[in-house]
Amino acid sequence: MCNMAKIVCENCGTSYKYEIAKNMEICPVCGKNLWDNEENNDAGNSSIQEEPEDGLMYFDEIVEYEDAPEYSHVSVYCGECKEFNDLELDKFDKLVDKEYVILKEDITLTCRGCGKEHKPRKILYKRKDSYAPPLPRCPLCNSAMLKKIKTSSKVLAAATLGAFALPYNSKTFECRNCGYRF
Repeated sequence: MCNMAKIVCENCGTSYKYEIAKNMEICPVCGKNLWDNEENNDAGNSSIQEEPEDGLMYFDEIVEYEDAPEYSHVSVYCGECKEFNDLELDKFDKLVDKEYVILKEDITLTCRGCGKEHKPRKILYKRKDSYAPPLPRCPLCNSAMLKKIKTSSKVLAAATLGAFALPYNSKTFECRNCGYRF
């Protein structure tokens, strides 16, 4: 079985990693059986997916403000269009940071971007990939092995060399591979 394989409960739509779900008999979210019989783990009320399900919503973080609780929310994004939705904390039954959140019974979640409705009450944690800023690279050798030039060394250069330190002080990074400053 592939490392990326997931088991999805056909009743509530919750997905689990295959390695974890192969030892479970019932879905912890809805309580229905995941398998018809225990001998054949590939049949039953579940389906195996090789790719993550795109139509689901995922939550990225739970933001809680002690000073202003009315601004506390859960940042949710659509797995299909990557549009963000912020939901107030009073719309959730259970909050388990870095694992899942469960919506209240009467709450329906619809994406603002594509309009797709999130069917299951459980929203899994999945950090959005777009947060990582692109790594700077050396323009000469394309190396990512860079050292940031410290402000203290720029001040020291300005104090000792005066106006002649201006070309050095205008640079931000130094390549550890080729020594180029940019």
